[in-house]
Amino acid sequence: MHPIGNENVGYPRVVQILDSLPALVGYVDLDLRIVYANKLIETWYQRPLDELVGMQLKTLFSAEHYQTVEGLLGQVLAGKEVNEEREIQYPDGETRQVNLNYIPDSSNGEVLGYFFLVQDVSERNRAQDALRAINAELDRRILDATAELGHRNQELSKENRAREESEERYRIVSELMSDLIYVYDVDENGAMRLVWHTGRLSQEFGPGIDASDFRFWRPITHEDDLHILDRRIETLMSNKSSIDEFRVIDAKGNVRWLRIYGRPQFDRALDRVTRIIVAAQDITEAREAQDALDQQRKRLHHALDSMSDGFMLFDAEHRLVEFNQQVVEMFPQSGQAIEQRKTFREIIATSVNAGEVISDEIGPERWIEERLSSFPNVDEVHDIELSGGRWIRSTDRETADGGVVSIRTDITDSKQSEAQRQKNEAELAHVLRRASMGEMASALAHELSQPLAVIVNYANGLLRRLDTEQHLPSDLGTALAQIRDAGTRSKDIISHVRDFVSRRQPPSQKESFQDIVQDVFQLLHSLIKQHNVRAEMRFPDGGADVLVSRIEIEQVMFNLLKNSIDSFALSGTKPPLIEVLVKPVNDRFYEVLVKDNGPGIDDSIADDIFKPYVTNKLTGLGMGLSISQTIIEGHGGRLHLVDTDEPGCCFRFTLLRYQHD
Repeated sequence: MHPIGNENVGYPRVVQILDSLPALVGYVDLDLRIVYANKLIETWYQRPLDELVGMQLKTLFSAEHYQTVEGLLGQVLAGKEVNEEREIQYPDGETRQVNLNYIPDSSNGEVLGYFFLVQDVSERNRAQDALRAINAELDRRILDATAELGHRNQELSKENRAREESEERYRIVSELMSDLIYVYDVDENGAMRLVWHTGRLSQEFGPGIDASDFRFWRPITHEDDLHILDRRIETLMSNKSSIDEFRVIDAKGNVRWLRIYGRPQFDRALDRVTRIIVAAQDITEAREAQDALDQQRKRLHHALDSMSDGFMLFDAEHRLVEFNQQVVEMFPQSGQAIEQRKTFREIIATSVNAGEVISDEIGPERWIEERLSSFPNVDEVHDIELSGGRWIRSTDRETADGGVVSIRTDITDSKQSEAQRQKNEAELAHVLRRASMGEMASALAHELSQPLAVIVNYANGLLRRLDTEQHLPSDLGTALAQIRDAGTRSKDIISHVRDFVSRRQPPSQKESFQDIVQDVFQLLHSLIKQHNVRAEMRFPDGGADVLVSRIEIEQVMFNLLKNSIDSFALSGTKPPLIEVLVKPVNDRFYEVLVKDNGPGIDDSIADDIFKPYVTNKLTGLGMGLSISQTIIEGHGGRLHLVDTDEPGCCFRFTLLRYQHD
């Protein structure tokens, strides 16, 4: 391999392509002089290209820069490919984290120079560092929130136990057994007179209590709560029980909270209330505990609302306990209906039935049931598509007490980036398919020449018979049938080529994998015949129906089979053999093995074979296997190179089985 020269055909277009790359690309000779470089070098080194070409690296690089790469230069000039990541400061003032790829240019065992590809990976590394920091911070927040919620649950449980104990005491109070008990008699004029009270009252609230004053608590009641006393009297005198809470000042000047139960006794003969029995309890500690819990709840809500992600906490019955405002805003159509005590089913059903969640072809009810079947699941996340093109990632983790912490993250930007990446790769795949067909143009011409020759020969034969009038109807029918069959064959060949190079990317649907493989073998028929390749296929009984995008899987098979044929052409393997083996793995997947008995993959590139631009062929971009792996991963599988004891090469991948109704 030698550097690009001006004499090469298509040189301006190649230069234009190289200049458009977001990386430094060029060639350096044995004297470490720059022979060629693309336009990006002008930006990084702040010099015109004409000045840079011919300059020695030691002159161009700063001392620190040269020291950083000096060892790598020695390696590549010794014939070893270099792929390293270093941090280098460039003359344009930028310090970049770059990936240095030096490829020796060798001929007859002698190194003539080397090609270089320098990519700026600073932004990628910063993004990875930022993502790791965000994930760590999210985990920390979840742990903190979970710990805080666990503590709050303990406090709530303690309060509930206290309330239950209090309720039991209140029941006893209703039976006139309480901490504070007193009784009023009511005369015919409605005047109230204190006739009895427990001795504890005078001990705790002081001698200011006047037994003759029916407004028993007024002298020591907090001034802001006096209106409660007046309302109580009206309620009791109308023969209605009352429960009120208010503040009083005890003998030591402390503010205390009381809960007062009042029950009137109605004399039907006199048709009026004649007695009022009152039971009171000091609830100061309970009120202070409630105030403390309210403060904790406020702090918790502030913490949750400071999260960038949506947060929900469910109890063991999957009822909502806590949530933040972010989760409400993530679901514009159903967020306002998110309320405490609602079940997870009710929340997602509201969103699905409102048309907010895209439930695809399975329908709302089945979508809900499938979502519930995996809630919670610490090992699985759910990416949910919303109307309007937004995507939400759901993570649900079970807590120690059987509850569930649910995190909702808006991943719309990353989904859009992934979609753009897939679109770009689809475009590149299309270009590669067209390029592959360009390589096969002569073979296709030969393939078409055979049926076209049949058409011409039989047409000439018919004309001669018509001229001599020596023909029978059966002879004419046979000849016309041959012409028809040859025309159909030509049409099928052209149709195959047209579909293969089409930009159309059909959705995944039921396809016969056997038909796909046979169609690809048909596309490669001339090359297979040219190199005397024997092809063997083994499928499960009854065939193998898969759920795939046909064009994409055809391209995967085309790339793998074409690579095998190309390896035969280079190595001269005798006799060349390609095997395609398909067998079920389980109820969901088929396993596909594509094997050949060619020279195999060079050990030096075996670990990098699926990386872009890696190839052991003399021609091609080295993108076929990279794109094939992306396609298989997009179908839920994984393409990898199988290490076997047999000679040749073996690739394995899996495909989803089509589930028959």
